[in-house]
Amino acid sequence: MNLNITLSTQGEDKPTSHNATNMTVDLYEVPTPLVIFLSCCYGTISLVSVVGNLLVLLIVAISRRMRTVTNYYIANLATADIVIGLFAIPFHFQAALLQRWVLPPFMCAFCPFIQVTSVNVSVFSLAAISIDRYRAVIHPIKAKTAKGSAKWAILFIWILGSLIAVPYAMALRVTMVFDPETEEYSKPFCQNVGIPIYWWKVYNYILVCLQYVVPLSVITLVYAIIGMKLKAAPIPGNSEGERDNAVLKNRKKNNGDTASNASGMWAWLRPTTPEATPAGRAGNRDVVPDYRGSRQGGFFSLEFG
Repeated sequence: MNLNITLSTQGEDKPTSHNATNMTVDLYEVPTPLVIFLSCCYGTISLVSVVGNLLVLLIVAISRRMRTVTNYYIANLATADIVIGLFAIPFHFQAALLQRWVLPPFMCAFCPFIQVTSVNVSVFSLAAISIDRYRAVIHPIKAKTAKGSAKWAILFIWILGSLIAVPYAMALRVTMVFDPETEEYSKPFCQNVGIPIYWWKVYNYILVCLQYVVPLSVITLVYAIIGMKLKAAPIPGNSEGERDNAVLKNRKKNNGDTASNASGMWAWLRPTTPEATPAGRAGNRDVVPDYRGSRQGGFFSLEFG
């Protein structure tokens, strides 16, 4: 069931004790079974996100071998995901389900600010990882990114992400909206009251570009260049055709050398038997081999007297 509710902010044209505005928001009632089911799902997602990313941080922290520039960026990405799991998923989920703000008023601006900051850090870290890979592949001879430089880059990412999210901290406040049960402006609701509607829309358009369009363009361009570079680079070693021809040529050469060695050995062994001589084949028994050795050409041969 949808409820048409008029929000209230303090204005000069409506001097009431409640905050009044001309905005109208359609709220809805969520069935209790759906609330329980979604609460379990979102709670599981938040728990897995926090525990899994804590394990990533633990591995990078305790293993010296894992402390590389790329892993620093991955650890920074894990930190941003932990912040989202702790401050964004649970609180915004309950506000969407209950259709009222039941948390302390300062968290109305704090939670969205932390969420936007964490999302900014996540996407900027992915872009930084892609740029680091680009330098490693396209310019491998140049000096690698130092760990100190990576830490400064991570600090800059957090500062930039926080500055981009500042309008959320300035705009959102808890105001009272009309409650049909009491027929009064008594339901707390977190909404924008600090920035005009037009500029709030402009800011959100810019935020979409900074969080999605620009990082996606950078990452796509960088990895496309890396892919083309790797595709055009020659594969180490000989190509398949050249390798096969070389193997076949060596095989033929080895077979020829084996046959030549065998024929040479046979020619060297033939004179060593009496039957191999003409006299021996004629049956001349008076021919006695003389086994006095002589050196000829570096080989030992037998002489027949």
